[in-house]
Amino acid sequence: MVQRLDNCISLRRQDGGILAEMTVQAGLERTWRVLTSFEEMEAHLSGLKRSRILKRNGNHQLVEQTATVGTSLLPLTFKLVMEVVEERPFLYFNQRLGSFTSFSGHWWVDPESGGNGTRIHYYLEASLARGWKGRPFEYHLRGMILQNLQELALWIDNGGI
Repeated sequence: MVQRLDNCISLRRQDGGILAEMTVQAGLERTWRVLTSFEEMEAHLSGLKRSRILKRNGNHQLVEQTATVGTSLLPLTFKLVMEVVEERPFLYFNQRLGSFTSFSGHWWVDPESGGNGTRIHYYLEASLARGWKGRPFEYHLRGMILQNLQELALWIDNGGI
C-alpha cells in the first residue's frame, strides 16, 4: 500500500481560483479512470456523502454531489449538480445547480507523464452566497481540497478501479 505525505500536494492561489498540483505513482489510464468514476467516489473520499451520474451524453455528464466539510460540531454541507465534460487531457466541470453562486474548474492529467508518475493539476474557482466570502470560506475550501486530493491519490495509487 502506498503512503502519501502532505508535501506531495501543493496548493496556491492563481487567477482568482485555487490551483492544486500533485503527482501519483499510477499510470495515466488508471488515473483517468479514477477521476471519472463519479459513482465510486463517495466510498473513497470521506467528505463526499453522495456522488452519482444523473445523465450521460457522449463525453458530457450531469453529476450530482453532496460534500460535508468542517468539524463535527459545525459541519457545512454543500450540494451541487455540475456538468462535466471529458476532453482529454482535461476534465472540465461547471455547476448547474447548487449551494455555490459559482463552482467551476478543471482537472488536467499530463499526457507526457512518464516513469516518475502521473502529474495532475486541479483548478477551482468557487464562491458562495450568504456572506461566505474571504478567508473563512477559503480556509474551509482549501482544507476540503487538500483532504480530497490526499484521499484521491491513495485511491489512485492503491489500485483504483
